[in-house]
Amino acid sequence: MEKVKNFLSAPAENKDDFWESDALIWVDWGDFDDSIIKYFNDELPDEDKIQFECVEIEKERGVDIFLHKNGISTAIPYADECTDRDTTLKSIQKYVSPKYQIRWYMDSLGGDTLAFCIGLTSHWEQLEQEFGAEKVAYYFAPIHEDSVMFEMDMDEVFDLLEQRGEA
Repeated sequence: MEKVKNFLSAPAENKDDFWESDALIWVDWGDFDDSIIKYFNDELPDEDKIQFECVEIEKERGVDIFLHKNGISTAIPYADECTDRDTTLKSIQKYVSPKYQIRWYMDSLGGDTLAFCIGLTSHWEQLEQEFGAEKVAYYFAPIHEDSVMFEMDMDEVFDLLEQRGEA
């Protein structure tokens, strides 16, 4: 989280270095959903890694992913026809919460590959106290049940880019 803090201290000056840093987890729209879970597991300590299994199914999407936590197995709630990155990311967020938060690095908005950061909730709260919740959320949007990231249509992307002054 030190790299996130350094970025927030001077976003314009630190953008290029942060873009290349290992603080970001890059997810491409075409990544397999189990790979996305592995990307986040690479950043988590062993005791907090996401326990999951992929099960082949007869439905069009071909796979169910089950998350295992505290003796409970929960299927990621995909639509019948396909898996999708948004549902996977929201399910990962739900799994790691409340200890961790996944944040979408908003400077990656508009691409086929989006960047995310994961950190302890207490660290995100410290950053919000130091830099202000609005500034932190401007650069690192929290993931919520209603978050749309990869499934956003192009008009929404352009509107958001314009609002952010990046169009």
